[in-house]
Amino acid sequence: AAHTEIGQTEVGQIPITPLVDDTRPVPWVEELRVRLARTRLTSAQLPGAQQADIQIVSCDIFDTAFSRTLARPEDVHLLTGARARAAGLIHVEPAAFRELRREAEHATRQAAEEAGQDETTIAEIYEHLRRCGVVTDPDAVAHLEWAAECAVLRPVSGLRAVLTALRPEQKLVFVSDTILPGAWLAGLLRAGGYGADPIVFTSADTRRSKHTGRLFPHIAQALGCATAEILHIGDNPVTDVRNALRHGLRALHLPRPACPPEAVEIASLHWLPRVVLSHRRAQLTSNTPLHQYASLLLIGFTLFVLAEARRRGTQKIYFLARDGYLPLALARKLIVRLGLDIDARYLPCSRQSVVMPMMRHDMPALAARIAESMLDQRLKHAVEFAGIDPDAASGMLRAIGEDPEQRYDGAAGKASILKLFDQHADTIHAALARREEAALAYLGQEGFLEPGPRIIVDVGWRGSTQTAFSALTGIPREDIFGCYLGLFADALRPGQGSTPGLDPANARGYLFSFGDPKPTLDLVLDGYALFELFFSAPHATVTHYRPNDTGWEPAHAAEAEPGASQRRAALAAIEAGVMAEFDTLDTMLDGAWPEEIDPVSALVDLKPLLSRPPASAVRSINRIAFLNVLNGSTSVVPVNRVAWHAMLRDPEGALRRIRNSPWRAGSVRLNLPWPIPAMEFADMEHRYGVLRRILGRIMRR
Repeated sequence: AAHTEIGQTEVGQIPITPLVDDTRPVPWVEELRVRLARTRLTSAQLPGAQQADIQIVSCDIFDTAFSRTLARPEDVHLLTGARARAAGLIHVEPAAFRELRREAEHATRQAAEEAGQDETTIAEIYEHLRRCGVVTDPDAVAHLEWAAECAVLRPVSGLRAVLTALRPEQKLVFVSDTILPGAWLAGLLRAGGYGADPIVFTSADTRRSKHTGRLFPHIAQALGCATAEILHIGDNPVTDVRNALRHGLRALHLPRPACPPEAVEIASLHWLPRVVLSHRRAQLTSNTPLHQYASLLLIGFTLFVLAEARRRGTQKIYFLARDGYLPLALARKLIVRLGLDIDARYLPCSRQSVVMPMMRHDMPALAARIAESMLDQRLKHAVEFAGIDPDAASGMLRAIGEDPEQRYDGAAGKASILKLFDQHADTIHAALARREEAALAYLGQEGFLEPGPRIIVDVGWRGSTQTAFSALTGIPREDIFGCYLGLFADALRPGQGSTPGLDPANARGYLFSFGDPKPTLDLVLDGYALFELFFSAPHATVTHYRPNDTGWEPAHAAEAEPGASQRRAALAAIEAGVMAEFDTLDTMLDGAWPEEIDPVSALVDLKPLLSRPPASAVRSINRIAFLNVLNGSTSVVPVNRVAWHAMLRDPEGALRRIRNSPWRAGSVRLNLPWPIPAMEFADMEHRYGVLRRILGRIMRR
């Protein structure tokens, strides 16, 4: 009964929406076009044929007439498992379903062969899975598999143009070794532009296959022609060429490029990254665009945030600028797709606009924070974050005997900053108090002060913005919950006065929570600058809030050109790539998104940049000045070159400089050119130590 029901289902009930055409060039297609345009095609023109006119052109379907956007056909079962689980038709994970589905096909095909048949059917496969307790409704899951298959198929435009331009006396038929009914494939061919009424022969319908060769004489008999009058086209050199020639057909091999196999380490990941990586392998491109290093992490982090909102019953999420820019864009798509009742908003803020004003109550700590962010700027810019312009700051510095044009330089610069904050504490305190008052007014305008729980989303590390919000607004600690890409172990701290601290009850990290697992924490710390790149928004940082005609608005830093335009262009390209990859994945999933992705799987793309980055990627990223100093108007690249003479003259200093780089692996890669192999910073440090000990022993001799 299941066989009849599935096999006779009207194909119109199945949504067939092939993606855009596959326009990649296919070998032999142009030669095929020329030869089919001739009046006669003989064995002198194509091998393995007798003298006869070509009356029938027979074409393989999968990987010939259609290409897949996944590297392997079995990866479609991951999509089927995801869709079936979302529909409540299975209770196993998609990765487990993939293996069960493959085993069911093997078992039913073996049973068919024992009965003298070459092929099983999709109905028999899912009936087998029903008997095993894997699926509850075999017909429904079979149709989900077909819908998933259709979502990853693309008609090959070059071949289609040739096949739909045959001479009137020539007939086009399609042949496939498949478990699917011919009626379903006919619907796919119509949707793909291969004719209004395609003729289809499948091994599932006939129980004969190209694999055994028995399907070829069956086709000739059904069409009432000699086998020599059939030209068969396909991608498989055995089933489509050798077996066709062995049964008297003419054959033309249209090979498809071989996709790289799934690596062993990939097979252990969450099923969603496996689908993404399969899709990328199918594209057969050698270059890795920057967005591919981060899209899985961004998607995984966004899923984590939405899962936290559902677990806590929180409907209001504030994605903080600029780290929340791309997660918000993804969250809005997922909220609509999943039908969630969540209010996701963008809240323009920054350390400068929220955290620093709250630190006015601890001027020594604030001075130390400013000193850490000065880089090599002139001292007159030290209090620009508070709204004190460089001219006014110059006067303050001269009054305490400091040169405002002096660049910040190590301990001396820090001492000057501490002296400035000590001697002019009242002036700086008053300026920050005005900034704090404006911030509070803006937050009220944006609804942040409304009663009830809310989640704030940030890259994180220390949760300082969350505690600043609590202190600034007086919102109860249980009503502000933080979702972070990661939190350091020392982020756990008790509250001070009216400012609550962070603990597992009011904050959670995604890649690691409070330093665990430590290997992940160490890996991220070696390249924390990369997260600022991939989670950043095209707009400049928020410096403060200012009044406008209707209330309050964020004021953004005026970035220096041409670096600002280059940064915005790079970030816009990353955003476009991430959103395009999300949309492609959503089409394949049809909304069957997982609740979460484990952090190890989400980091799989970014891990090479954090450990052993390709030299080309380091050069591309290091052209972008995206690391902001505190005033937001100046940005720097993540890796500074260390001159070879400096490395030779002061190797300890060079090593220290690389150790303190915000992207250690990138600094190692850029400063150790070919032929020195790619290595992690720990490797470099270890090898340097070994070399130093060897040289020391030689010198002592």
